[in-house]
Amino acid sequence: MLSETQLWTWFLFNSGLSPQRAKALLTQWQSQDLSLQAALDMLPAQNQKLGLTKDEAQTLTAPQNCPELPALRWNESLYPQGLQELPLKLRPALLFYTGDSQLLSRPIVYLYPDPLSPNTEEMLREVISLLLGENLLLAAFHDSPQAMLLLHEMSDSEGETMLFAQQGLDQLALPQQTQALVEEERLIITTPLPPGSKPNPAWGPILEQIAIAAARHCIATTPPSEQPAASKPTLLLSDNPVIPQTHLHVTNNPIEALVWLTDIPGLSPEPQAPLPTQPPSPEPARSPEDILRTLETGGQVPDILRKRLLGK
Repeated sequence: MLSETQLWTWFLFNSGLSPQRAKALLTQWQSQDLSLQAALDMLPAQNQKLGLTKDEAQTLTAPQNCPELPALRWNESLYPQGLQELPLKLRPALLFYTGDSQLLSRPIVYLYPDPLSPNTEEMLREVISLLLGENLLLAAFHDSPQAMLLLHEMSDSEGETMLFAQQGLDQLALPQQTQALVEEERLIITTPLPPGSKPNPAWGPILEQIAIAAARHCIATTPPSEQPAASKPTLLLSDNPVIPQTHLHVTNNPIEALVWLTDIPGLSPEPQAPLPTQPPSPEPARSPEDILRTLETGGQVPDILRKRLLGK
């Protein structure tokens, strides 16, 4: 008997229905507390109750065999909750993955695939070094400059990360070191695209919307557009004046990332109030001691974080 995830994979991509039609039906049946298997068992006799035409009901016959592909359904607990906010057209019903799916229980911090200057690259590298090993999941698009920085820093430190693939996972050739990180359960690679999907630049904007939605926070090196990122707290690493935007925190001091992220469980015992809108010019850099005092107002600071701040 096929698992529910196997059935979803077939239903979405090989049943003869369009993926959008299949997602609409899954949404309807979920509201009726019906699994896909239960709905299929009611066919063809109860097609009207299930919202299916006679032709659809007669052609929906589940296969006897179907590859078992690691994937999260949108009704599973580890499925990133931010994706539930996407409209049905964009929301992936399945998120395919390779690696340890438990990593998705952590708050995701997405690194925009922005172009990097020598200065912003150095700032981002330091931010990555500070945040790796904390109770979060840094994420970037596979093959982006940000992913290269993540993987490089992981070779010299603890911590786990996530990469978003822009093709089916079976189309992804991983270097030996990257594959080793997957096997060590330090790296998870995800994609909403089914097996056989080859890279296609036309998917780029949609995949970026999905990546942003999956994240709780974002980090950028160029000012992000207002949509779809307007609702996501974003740290902008920049030396240049920036017009204030809601949810945008501008700094040229990488250590400020630790203050900015104090509302993530594991970095601060109590959630902090949202940061105020920043002025057009970046604030003066704060000393590690000053930032440590700020963090201590929220409670005890973990030793590993204290050591990183003080350079020990």
